[in-house]
Amino acid sequence: MNFKPKRIKERLEPFKKDPQMAYYVASSILEQRWPEAEPYIMKDPLYAYNYALRVLNRQRWPEAEPYIMKNPRVALYYAHDVIRGRWPEAEPYIKKDPTQWETYRYNLIK
Repeated sequence: MNFKPKRIKERLEPFKKDPQMAYYVASSILEQRWPEAEPYIMKDPLYAYNYALRVLNRQRWPEAEPYIMKNPRVALYYAHDVIRGRWPEAEPYIKKDPTQWETYRYNLIK
């Protein structure tokens, strides 16, 4: 097979600025990090969380955390699934949604 990585990257270029498509390409096509698309993925809290969970294999993504924490529901998921514990920096944002805050308190504050 004539595998040409440069050609593949050229074909994927139009997708990197759309967080949803960039996440899909990284997770399902490349099956690895896509550094060129990360600045766009990180700006969407849900896709940044999914990227950290599935592409980064549950590793924290510090560059994306300021975006993730601004969405209470996604911040809760990130704390639970990626950090696997309290996320004090995000607590003021999570508190803005009473339902998410109660879930956070019940599951992550011991």
